[in-house]
Amino acid sequence: MFNQTQVVWRYLSGDPAAKKEFPLTEQVVDYWLDRWAAGLPPDALKFADGVRAIEGDIRAVAARVFKLYDSGQREAAYLTARHELVERLQPALAVVNREIYRQARELSVQRAVAEVQTIVEAQRRVLWSIIVLALVVGLVASWLISRSLARPISELRQAMAVVGAGDLDHAIEPRSRDEIGDLARSFAQMTERLRQSRAQLVQSEKLASIGQMAAAVAHGLRNPLASLRAAAQLAQHRVEAPAAREQLGAIVEQVDRLDLRIAHLLTFSRPAPFRPLRESVRALVEGALSGFSELLRQRRVELAMNHAAALPEIRVDPMRLEQALTEIVSNALDAMPDGGRLEIATRPEGAGVGANGVVIEISDSGGGIPSEILPTVCEPFFTTRPEGTGLGLAIAKRYVEEAGGRLEIASAVGRGTAVRVWLPVASGDRAPAPAAPSLA
Repeated sequence: MFNQTQVVWRYLSGDPAAKKEFPLTEQVVDYWLDRWAAGLPPDALKFADGVRAIEGDIRAVAARVFKLYDSGQREAAYLTARHELVERLQPALAVVNREIYRQARELSVQRAVAEVQTIVEAQRRVLWSIIVLALVVGLVASWLISRSLARPISELRQAMAVVGAGDLDHAIEPRSRDEIGDLARSFAQMTERLRQSRAQLVQSEKLASIGQMAAAVAHGLRNPLASLRAAAQLAQHRVEAPAAREQLGAIVEQVDRLDLRIAHLLTFSRPAPFRPLRESVRALVEGALSGFSELLRQRRVELAMNHAAALPEIRVDPMRLEQALTEIVSNALDAMPDGGRLEIATRPEGAGVGANGVVIEISDSGGGIPSEILPTVCEPFFTTRPEGTGLGLAIAKRYVEEAGGRLEIASAVGRGTAVRVWLPVASGDRAPAPAAPSLA
């Protein structure tokens, strides 16, 4: 409202835009008066009525002043504004403001006293509630603490008894993050190490038994098989009947198959010493594939090679790694008896800070491996083929792990299988950043 009077004086001072601005100030004053009156208690609405009356007088005076000024009676307009606005309405507005402020202070003090009394009473109730609640919480907390300490200790003691009885597969699940939980985790780790050690011991015992059996088999069968093969080959050259020659050829083929199974058994049970050398990954892959050219053609399998442009050398036993790759490729071809696509890709890849390596990935488009047997395909003597020995992937995994690498298999039924071999780079080399692959 004081701004309204200022707008009038600006117009009298020669500002023509002030007259257009005055209706806007009326809207602003109406808005704030309505908001202020809406929040007043009923006994204070008289102040709002007084302010509205003064504001109405200001509007009326402003209209008279504008009219006088616009008609050329500028002196009369000035005197009217001075008399009505400065000498009458502004002092009246100031008086009303002071009364409003006084009433507001009194009301604030009364409200503050009432709020303090309410707060004191509420605090008194809260204090009594806290005292009662503290007693209840103390009793409940004591019971929970005693239970939380006794129950994990009882479960851990029970688990120790079960593990001590020989059940190393018993699950131990820490339920807390305190000292008892740390103890349970340590005991679980110890149990896991014991389980792994027992599995390794059982595996070693199996391999020792296999070694003894393999030696006996090799000694008892290989010499007679060699004689049988030589006799069959000799007879092939002396017999002219096609049917007889075909039967003799079948004998030679079956003898070779038996000899291959014996060789697999001996290789797995009594591996030769590990002799690592720095080798090129590409040369090893090509060496492993050299014996499959005719088989690829016969089975109508398309071979796709994808080598990275720059690969570091790896430190492996070349004979063993070539045999491992041969076993993997052989399995891939067996999975595609009616033709398909065999993809072999090599690329550098990191496996953690300071542990760079090279990946060899062999993928086929065969029928895939069911998910329920996928975890066991690398176990010794596990096979899904009647003519298989179940040692090919087991030998491949052993040779890869001897070189410090990892062998992983991913498969989906109907979509094929991918065997991923990761091998660390030779000391002093570092896998470069992957470049655009080159097809070979």
